[in-house]
Amino acid sequence: MKRTLKTTVVASAILALTSAGLGAPAAQADDMRRTGSYTVRAGQTIDDDLIVTNGTLRIYGKVDGNVRQVGKGSVIVYSGGKVDGNIEEKSSGGVIVRKGGYVDGNIKETGSGKVVIAGTVDGNVQERGKGKLLVRKTARIDGNVSERGAGKLVVKKGARIDRDDD
Repeated sequence: MKRTLKTTVVASAILALTSAGLGAPAAQADDMRRTGSYTVRAGQTIDDDLIVTNGTLRIYGKVDGNVRQVGKGSVIVYSGGKVDGNIEEKSSGGVIVRKGGYVDGNIKETGSGKVVIAGTVDGNVQERGKGKLLVRKTARIDGNVSERGAGKLVVKKGARIDRDDD
């Protein structure tokens, strides 16, 4: 009887600690990680930060979180695609926001890739590497646009950039 009571007490204590979250290991950040190319389909929503390594990320649907691409590959936001978060590309790929694509956040490219904006960005756009930053005539940017590396900045006539005054 003593052994059964002791086992029951220990089991109850473990259950209580686990239920309270004290006995469980610390949860990692809610990141969705993919290696290789990945597509967010039209109608699909990703409710996490999305990290793609060595592949191209094609966004036709919605990402509700930050997007990061590392290694070879690019991030492309197509018409109807939306990112509610920042986009960061860190290597030889690029970031493309096509006409009809929307980013509610900042875009930063720090490698040798290119950034092409033809859609809407509600945030700052930066290219800090050796790549090119091209703002097409259909682009709408509510933020600052800057080339801070050895690359080239081209803004086409008709593009609308509402710079933030700091």
